[in-house]
Amino acid sequence: MNKDREELVMDWYELHYDDIYRFILFMLGDKQYCEDLVHDTFVRAFTAIDGFENRSTVRTWLFSIAKYLVIDEIRKRKRKRFFSAVGFSEEIASSFDVEQIIENKEMILLQMQNIQKLKPNYRLVLTLKKIEECTTKEVAEILDWSEVKVRKTLSRALHSLRKMNGIGGEQS
Repeated sequence: MNKDREELVMDWYELHYDDIYRFILFMLGDKQYCEDLVHDTFVRAFTAIDGFENRSTVRTWLFSIAKYLVIDEIRKRKRKRFFSAVGFSEEIASSFDVEQIIENKEMILLQMQNIQKLKPNYRLVLTLKKIEECTTKEVAEILDWSEVKVRKTLSRALHSLRKMNGIGGEQS
């Protein structure tokens, strides 16, 4: 059974590593801790696999595990913000157009810094909805919130981000 478990979690690792990595990186802005927390996410998935009841997708479950690890890390840091973006755009493949990222690296890095300044709940919702492209329902499951709370928090997060960027009523 342990071998089957190991293979299953390794399959999940291959499928969801990039998503979990991006999520943690956007939440913490720190590549050094990111690798550790991604690893910890899959270790916890391995140890808790018997508790996975298929009530959500594996991806959603992994994001939930990662969310708790991120929150713990934020608490440990006592909300100190640390940002390290050296080599960011070349290391992370995402749904963003890579050429666009390279051309607009300064803008992207500024946006990442602004995301880091948001309240943790705003960062969670913004990262899951806009960067990881989770549905509102998935975000609600991951955060154990209502869908209404997700939508309201996302709206407030986008408003805060627009204010930081000096943008009035435009959608980010």
